[in-house]
Amino acid sequence: MREQQQPAPPAPAPAPAPALVPVAPQVVPDQLSAEAKHLRDFRKYNPMTFDGSLEDPTRAQLWLSSLETIFRYMKCPEDQKVQCAVFMLTDRGTAWWETTERMLGGDVSQITWQQFKESFYAKFFSASLRDAKRQEFLNLEQGDMTVEQYDAEFDMLSRFAPEIMVIEAARADKFVRGLRLDIQGLVRAFRPATHADALRLAVDLSLQERANSSKAAGRGSTSGQKRKAEQQPVPVPQRNFRSGGEFRRFQQKPFEAGEAARGKPLCTTCGKHHLGRCLFGTRTCFKCRQEGHTADRCPLRLTRNAQNQGAGALHQGRVFATNKTEAERAGTVVTGTLPVLGHYALVLFDSGSSHSFISSAFVLHARLEVEPLHHVLSVSTPSGECMLSKEKVKACQIEIAGHVIEVTLLVLDMLDFDVILGMDWLAANHASIDCSRKEVAFNPPSMTSFKFKGEGSRSLPQVISAIRASKLLSQGTWGILASVVDTREVDVSLSSEPVVRDYPDVFPEELPGLPPHREVEFAIELESGTVPISRAPYRMAPAELKELKV
Repeated sequence: MREQQQPAPPAPAPAPAPALVPVAPQVVPDQLSAEAKHLRDFRKYNPMTFDGSLEDPTRAQLWLSSLETIFRYMKCPEDQKVQCAVFMLTDRGTAWWETTERMLGGDVSQITWQQFKESFYAKFFSASLRDAKRQEFLNLEQGDMTVEQYDAEFDMLSRFAPEIMVIEAARADKFVRGLRLDIQGLVRAFRPATHADALRLAVDLSLQERANSSKAAGRGSTSGQKRKAEQQPVPVPQRNFRSGGEFRRFQQKPFEAGEAARGKPLCTTCGKHHLGRCLFGTRTCFKCRQEGHTADRCPLRLTRNAQNQGAGALHQGRVFATNKTEAERAGTVVTGTLPVLGHYALVLFDSGSSHSFISSAFVLHARLEVEPLHHVLSVSTPSGECMLSKEKVKACQIEIAGHVIEVTLLVLDMLDFDVILGMDWLAANHASIDCSRKEVAFNPPSMTSFKFKGEGSRSLPQVISAIRASKLLSQGTWGILASVVDTREVDVSLSSEPVVRDYPDVFPEELPGLPPHREVEFAIELESGTVPISRAPYRMAPAELKELKV
């Protein structure tokens, strides 16, 4: 039986192509908000944290100043400063802010940076503390500090007296007045105009003083060793006299010990032992380290010689009161405001003062011309302090009750008074002080007698800030608003009016006031029979319009 052929199996169908599944786009996280960006940039500057401690009030001020410096460099917007500052508060500072935020409205985004600073200073650095720091700066003196340490303290406290720092001459004068007397006089001899010049001179003088003291110590050590060597027997070798190396080494030991005590290396340029860079052949003074002169023509050396020559002729003086506290305690002085060379000054009549003085700050403010004294005057105060006066005002005059009187005023560093008229001036002008009436009577032999009514010793007014005044008013404190009105009549002339003065031929010399009211207003008269021009508009007929359209 024939096998029946089986049909071939059908070819397998091709596998269907996989269906394309739509791929979802990768989800990119949202960009950082503006607040987060500013906070991230702020933290890159590594700002300090503040824990709210009250042990050191200046630390709070330094912390806030450092934040403002960072804000200035990163150009932080005003509405982000508070959030960045709050982020750096810890411990007690965080607790303070939670309370302050509720008091200011509870929304940190609505609190301004100025409000934050006012609340922060009121809590951690009040106005009384700032006033105390300002007074500490005004009383700052070098004392036992080095010049570098004194300058660092000067810079640290100077930010509490910005009214002095804005004037470079006043800043330099305050720095010089705080130096020790042995350095202060030499620095003043060069009359530095800026704080940087005064600092450079003071540092150079202190380095010179240290070098001289170390040199004196080295000489003392060398002389002591020499005396010890002279007292001891010299060991002379009895054998082998040819070997003199041991004897030579013994002779050189005292010299080497002296150089080692001084601690000065040997210079390869000049061959001498000294510290610092070598000034040989540089036309630089070895004394003051200034260029342009040599040591034999140094102004510092000449000043020292003049001081040494005049040391025996040092004059003594005294003053009974240099500030308002001492004047109020005394009760035997008279004060008043008088013009001195055209500038009004607070004057103190003091019979207990041996000379007449003027404040150095007043001389600087009024730009008075001064000249050096022939001798240095040492002035003793009731507090036991000793001040030096080296200058006087040229050709000074003071006006009292219409009389102009000559006076010799010596420049002295005083606080509350501009001028002190002492016994020398009172005796020369035959003046006597009536303490009960607070009057000064003048009885000159060649003039008629006159009197000056003083104000007595008065306290200077206390000044507060506008922020503190607003807070006191909000707390219910009484406030008195005083206004000043000038009641003097203003002279009206032709030249004072901007338009009228251009037509002097039309207007009179004196203007009594506004022109009188006119019954008839100004008008332009027309000829009789004149009527307004009236012309009817021209209209075209339909036939004419048709011709135009063709």
